Amino acid sequence: MATTGTNSLPTGLTGVAAPGPIRSAILAVQAVTYGYPLLEFERFRSEAPGLNVIWSETGFAEPDVVPIWRPNTDTLYSRAVLDLSGGPVVLSVPDMGDRYFSFQLNDPYTNAISYLGTRATGSGPGSYAITWDGGPQVTVEGAQSVTVPYRNIVLLGRTLAGDAADQQQAIALMDQYSLTPSGPTGSPPPQTPMPSGLAMLDAISAAMELNPPPGSDAAIVQAIAQIGVGPGLTVADAGLGPLAKIAVDLAARAGFAAAPVRTASNQYLAALGNHGWAAPPSAIGNYGTDYKLRAGVFFVGPWANVRDEAIYLGGMLDQTLLPLNGSNSYQIYFAPGQEPPADAFWSVTVYDPDGSLVANPINRYSVSSSRPDELVRRPDGSVVIILSRDKPGDITVNWLPVPGGSFSAYMRLYLPREPALDGRWQPPPITRLQSTAATSGSLTS
Repeated sequence: MATTGTNSLPTGLTGVAAPGPIRSAILAVQAVTYGYPLLEFERFRSEAPGLNVIWSETGFAEPDVVPIWRPNTDTLYSRAVLDLSGGPVVLSVPDMGDRYFSFQLNDPYTNAISYLGTRATGSGPGSYAITWDGGPQVTVEGAQSVTVPYRNIVLLGRTLAGDAADQQQAIALMDQYSLTPSGPTGSPPPQTPMPSGLAMLDAISAAMELNPPPGSDAAIVQAIAQIGVGPGLTVADAGLGPLAKIAVDLAARAGFAAAPVRTASNQYLAALGNHGWAAPPSAIGNYGTDYKLRAGVFFVGPWANVRDEAIYLGGMLDQTLLPLNGSNSYQIYFAPGQEPPADAFWSVTVYDPDGSLVANPINRYSVSSSRPDELVRRPDGSVVIILSRDKPGDITVNWLPVPGGSFSAYMRLYLPREPALDGRWQPPPITRLQSTAATSGSLTS
């Protein structure tokens, strides 16, 4: 049995008969589920303007820009692709004061393996020597060492920003973020379109060769090696019969095409059991061997945080457990003292079925505690959010425009407090209003 990488995982099987068409098709779907996030990681690397270089957005996402993930409109994003083969790369940040920020370090299998920022390391200033445990071990004076298990890492930063003036202050701080390599830096891999069928499986094998699977993946790696998927393998070398090879190609294509539909269905099922809100499992962001969850999260919103950093709640259904649709108007009511318990911020953002922000005449895409001058509270301290196409007549509510068809409303809690983490706090239902309620001001509370 051949081995590769530091974990001595199997890359091929000898003396074992090649699987038949049905078994091969099942393994192909498993291989796509396992390897798709790894391909997205590689595609993200290929789109970087350079390695070990940080680049930051100076504005929030817009509806006419196809998002890489379902973006929030509370934080400005920073991104970097690290190659640690030449030695540590030092991330330096200024004193951020009381402004929330985080840098999420993601491994090639899209796990959030470490954090730097408000929750994890404090407000700064600080320098952090991000070091691959298999690469050169260099002591960087004045920098805290952060050891990671892969040479290739995606660094995703989020910096809280409010109104226009506050955004400029955030950008001034982000301009002080820097990355300093301690060794030579190469170039990003060439960009290639996402392959399909047999080519996708071979691409997964190549990505596994570059980024050896962790030891915990030994069982799935050994299984998919039967159809020629794994480090150093190709499907052509697996000895599959003609029918099995056709089955593998068709199953890989079908499995990839069906994944978004399956993910959406799972979200609706989760929402059915949680009063209309789909809450992700506790393994989000650090998936272990839950490969279906990992792939599903990447279809919904890649690079998800772990729950200690942020909780995501997908509002999919109203209080009667019917899908949200812009032909209706809805209300989210937070009673006094019952706003989402979060130390950094909370927000509700509307997305269309494709995960894009919804264009609207007031250019409002979310209601958020991060913009206190915009957030309307009633005299008793309650907060009412109206999800509707038409502007409400009640000035004591927060209007969040929605599209004419189906949509979802995602609630985020950044730095969630214990009541949210342990389930004592639950989001209120999304209540469908009478047809005239959104414009008459006769809103229930």
